[in-house]
Amino acid sequence: MTADAKTPAPRVIDAHAHLDEREGGTAAAAVAHLIAEMDAAGVEHAVVLHLLHQPWSLTDLAAALAAQPRLTGFVNIDPRSPTALPDLDAAAALGFRGLKLHPRLHRFRPDDPACARLVARAGELGWPALIDCFPDGDWLEAGLDVLQYARLARNTPGTRLIAAHAAGHHCLDLLMLAKRVPNLWFDLSYSWLYYDDAVVAQLAYCVRSMRGERVLFGSDRPDRPLPDAVTRSLALLERHGIAGELREKLLWHNARHLLRLS
Repeated sequence: MTADAKTPAPRVIDAHAHLDEREGGTAAAAVAHLIAEMDAAGVEHAVVLHLLHQPWSLTDLAAALAAQPRLTGFVNIDPRSPTALPDLDAAAALGFRGLKLHPRLHRFRPDDPACARLVARAGELGWPALIDCFPDGDWLEAGLDVLQYARLARNTPGTRLIAAHAAGHHCLDLLMLAKRVPNLWFDLSYSWLYYDDAVVAQLAYCVRSMRGERVLFGSDRPDRPLPDAVTRSLALLERHGIAGELREKLLWHNARHLLRLS
């Protein structure tokens, strides 16, 4: 290798991203901004997580995502809605390929039977389900805990359940449960760049303890610009000794398998 040769950039799939409704107003414009950031950051593919409060119709969002083969859409549904199950099937017909759940915002427990029914149906469709698991004050005041997420996974064994944000500073508890529940995954989004080194070291330990299996990289964009999230994340991976095959699983391989990308 010559002195000026550069190490190839790692392959990256962002398994946790959002569109920014401030970018152009329409779903298509917001998607175009995301694709531009993916190009700048060297991200091959991204999961776009729909949120119920966003201003676009589901049909418009689905059309904007369908025009970009580098994006996979997950639909956000409140499991307590009386139309939750038919809404899921309708989203499948529009081209969505995963379920997004947000117990903090929508005020439900992950182990609610209605939640389990919806997650089980996602598994019947071959979909993964991603559920917010960040322990902010609202999460703690609502009495949420990682055991409820493990129970949900136990009750829906046919669905790959992703605990988003790796439960933050409760990541070690989530790790211990994931070791016992084979369909429980987690992503590092937000938490990886939010906490200081004390918690980041624990998150890195979780990746190593799982041998890189069932763990995903996510930016939580637009919390910060995608190029910044990728650059900072790569630096933290290096600092905490996550390299080689372990890094490849986290950044690319696991998401490729989860999303069944060719």
